Amino acid sequence: MKQILIIGGSGAIGSALISEYDNNDIHITVTSRKKQNLDPHINQITYDYDQQDEINLNGEIKFDLIIFATGHLHNEHYKPEKSLKEIDKNAFQFSYHINCIAPLILLRQLTNNLTDHTKIVFLSARVGSISENELGGWYAYRMSKAALNMMIKNLSIELRRKYKNIIVCGMHPGTVDSKLSKPYSGFVKHEIFTPSKSAAMLKKVIDELSLKHSGKTYDYAFQEIAY
Repeated sequence: MKQILIIGGSGAIGSALISEYDNNDIHITVTSRKKQNLDPHINQITYDYDQQDEINLNGEIKFDLIIFATGHLHNEHYKPEKSLKEIDKNAFQFSYHINCIAPLILLRQLTNNLTDHTKIVFLSARVGSISENELGGWYAYRMSKAALNMMIKNLSIELRRKYKNIIVCGMHPGTVDSKLSKPYSGFVKHEIFTPSKSAAMLKKVIDELSLKHSGKTYDYAFQEIAY
């Protein structure tokens, strides 16, 4: 039976990924800030890496797939910046912590849960691409996602020294009808996906990942996103 860990299972995409992977051949472990109303066969761990450093997870479990379905764009305190005059140190620190630093610290605790064939996937974003940036703005979000992409590259190099077939990738889920994107969806000219559609497309890409894809970032259509 395959073992899957979904971090951030209470979010729109995380919840949809739980449904997408939930079948008799897969055992799912989910982390979220609060306990969810999930089927009893799904292992739930209450964990908020905005507040906690340590996670209570059995080190003997070996995961075939780990998905970091977390991210921060805005909240009641911080909004995406449109210009230099809106730069806020606390907003930057929070974005970097949620989008990059906290996932890395958590993964450090999961090294005993990895195998030679584990796939590790982080939800990234197309706006984290430096070469594709034509609009500017959104400093904290863009920069923290670019840092996440560098982290993914670093991990893909280091972890393969011990786990020869491990795969580490970033995934852009598209613009999803969620709390994260809703305030800005009115400006989007391309399709806005339901969480379930995004999750289904992501699963298809994840299933097809091989060693040649490790260290890179791809979108929901399996198109590589340049650094």
